[in-house]
Amino acid sequence: MDAFVELSAELTGFSVEELRSTGLVEQYRALARDASHAEIIELWYTGVWRGVIPSSRAYAEGLAWKAVGVAPPGTRAPGFGSWEHRPRSSVR
Repeated sequence: MDAFVELSAELTGFSVEELRSTGLVEQYRALARDASHAEIIELWYTGVWRGVIPSSRAYAEGLAWKAVGVAPPGTRAPGFGSWEHRPRSSVR
């Protein structure tokens, strides 16, 4: 098994499969050489590496969005006129 992905899974609480499904393992492995555990966690959750977003995919696949169950702002348009309808999960 891949030591970087196993460590990342342990640090983030997401499974190896969930991390692989982001398509970012190779990019993150290259960035995170000699990184602290805190930096690896920040990279996976925010898609930010030392103050820079390495790719639009990194932002869109940030684990923070998955953890709270929402789409990252600006990545999925709800469609024209969607503001007319109350969100399905809203509290009344």
